[in-house]
Amino acid sequence: MKQKYVAIFLVAIMVMSILPLFFSGNTNDSSGSEELTGLEDAPGFEIIGGTHFDAEINSISDGLTITPEGVSNAAYIDYSKVYNTPLRVFAPNITDLYSLYNTGISKRYSAYNDSANFGFEAHILKPEVINFEYSVADMYNGYSLLMRGPNVSNIIGTPTLLGDRAILKKVIDVSSGISQGSTEFTEIMNYVDSGAEYQFVTSTDPLAEQHYLEFKRVDDGNYTRTEIFLNPLESTINTIAGLEANSTERGLLYDTAIEDDGRIVKVVVTSNESNFFNLAMEQYW
Repeated sequence: MKQKYVAIFLVAIMVMSILPLFFSGNTNDSSGSEELTGLEDAPGFEIIGGTHFDAEINSISDGLTITPEGVSNAAYIDYSKVYNTPLRVFAPNITDLYSLYNTGISKRYSAYNDSANFGFEAHILKPEVINFEYSVADMYNGYSLLMRGPNVSNIIGTPTLLGDRAILKKVIDVSSGISQGSTEFTEIMNYVDSGAEYQFVTSTDPLAEQHYLEFKRVDDGNYTRTEIFLNPLESTINTIAGLEANSTERGLLYDTAIEDDGRIVKVVVTSNESNFFNLAMEQYW
């Protein structure tokens, strides 16, 4: 079980650390400063006909409002706030970040379910320019689907969507109120506070029915790691209690709450910047 939990934690980091392999050689291969070339001359979103997607994307909660049913993992990161802080471990290098659109991505939301062949992403581009190759593959409900690779498209907007055309059509239906959005994580997300730069939630965790993880820089310059477990195993609760008992030896401040008759366990751990490594590696297996 230890190995399985470590793998899940690494996925939680990696899902926001590298751009997914939607493409096989279809993106521009330029790198470094070359990726910034021509941004001042690149056309804006206005060259794409039809309706442009429009939704708030400042958290996982925002992302779930446009996500169709069927998601098992969701993640959010505000790239504009993590660089030059310890939270940069959750972000790709600048070259990789620019490689998808040849312009910046300031925020990213991802929703996946590998077992159901389900997945899409939502990106806030900065600046909002069209600096990549595409072809208009289809129109759906007034939106232009831009082909970027086999069965993979973008829908331009704020945010810009990326994924399989069939999934993107479902996202449009949810956003338009035609179909029901995701309700998989409604209960656990009720215990999440706003403002975290990095967020991850999953229903494929061996320690609980659902597991939420976030990292956040707080106003005093310290960092918090918040984990929320829905219906955790008794062994998970015992492990948390054991780590909390000697947490000061690792330079960590614990605040643990058990709510809703034990269905919810919320753990907030705080450390200073110099002790961020211990904060990041605290594990409850």
